[in-house]
Amino acid sequence: MSQSENNSSKRQAELSSAGPSKRARTISTDHTPDCQDKHCKGCASGEILLSSDITSLSAEEIISLAEQEEADGSDRPIVSELYETAVKKFADQKTLSHAWALLRLGEYVDYEEYATMAVAMAKGVMAEGVQEEARAVMIGGRARVLGVCLKQDNWRDPEEDEMDEDQEQKAIVNKKELEQGLGEISRALKMVQSSNSDSNSDKANLIASTLAFFSTRYQRHSLINALRLVIMDSALSMITTHIDWDSSDSGLRTAGCRIAIWWAIARSESMPDAEDVGEQIESRLAAVLKYLESQSTDCTCCKLRAQLLIVLSGVVSDEDRAMDAFDSAVEALQQAHTLDPEDQDIVSQLEDLGAEV
Repeated sequence: MSQSENNSSKRQAELSSAGPSKRARTISTDHTPDCQDKHCKGCASGEILLSSDITSLSAEEIISLAEQEEADGSDRPIVSELYETAVKKFADQKTLSHAWALLRLGEYVDYEEYATMAVAMAKGVMAEGVQEEARAVMIGGRARVLGVCLKQDNWRDPEEDEMDEDQEQKAIVNKKELEQGLGEISRALKMVQSSNSDSNSDKANLIASTLAFFSTRYQRHSLINALRLVIMDSALSMITTHIDWDSSDSGLRTAGCRIAIWWAIARSESMPDAEDVGEQIESRLAAVLKYLESQSTDCTCCKLRAQLLIVLSGVVSDEDRAMDAFDSAVEALQQAHTLDPEDQDIVSQLEDLGAEV
């Protein structure tokens, strides 16, 4: 991945001390002259320079560092630079770790060729026989889905804020590849869930990572409607299969609720004139709605419930039920405000809905 030779600014990342368990910290952060965002961590284009403490690590150690940086919310350019450095370190090695680094780099920089390389490498490793079969299947599946998502033929016209009818009805290019990838992801999850060698924590982390992957792909608003809906249909099926709303990890349940909201939005956008789309959404998400309603002392769940009810209020066919959904959404936000009165996002949402704060 090349960097522009004309970059006038540079940002540097270094370890506070040697070892893969330490973080790569930003020394200087540059901004474009017109940047007014007080929360911005750096928006000017520039080259990331990694210290020798990092570049001297093994490829696997750099991957671990990248994942740590990602979990800690570091800037995307730093994380992608770490994955790129790991890929370079692997050189000609054909391993699952190399395939994983290619996949993660492709996900970060949205580059289709990395996805293609990850598919080929995972397939080659599996052909030679591998103990970590589930991991190989997952890498290949995610890379296939990523490649389809990054294919320009599956994107909307970026110059159009509103899609015309032809774009709305646009068919998915490489749909068989997409279906194969989604099938492999589902198969890998089932393999891990049935495994006795993986801890419950490892299983939950894999599901959460997979759901995060789907969420990221969905939020690429450049994707055509049909592709976004297929992605979220698969993600919703996975939370139905792998999340127990009574006993699963609370963070995993929250991630599942976010998937449910993205799916509801995708479904409503794909069938805006269907009379029963609201009823379809309500029926399929009954367990999610029940769970969120039971979490009235959790601020995040109250906000998520409000988001989902707002979607429903716009698509249910019965006017009285639409008003009930809207009123319940307002009540959920007011409850969230009671739980966290300092959250300005909640205040803004209530004001947008014309509700009392």
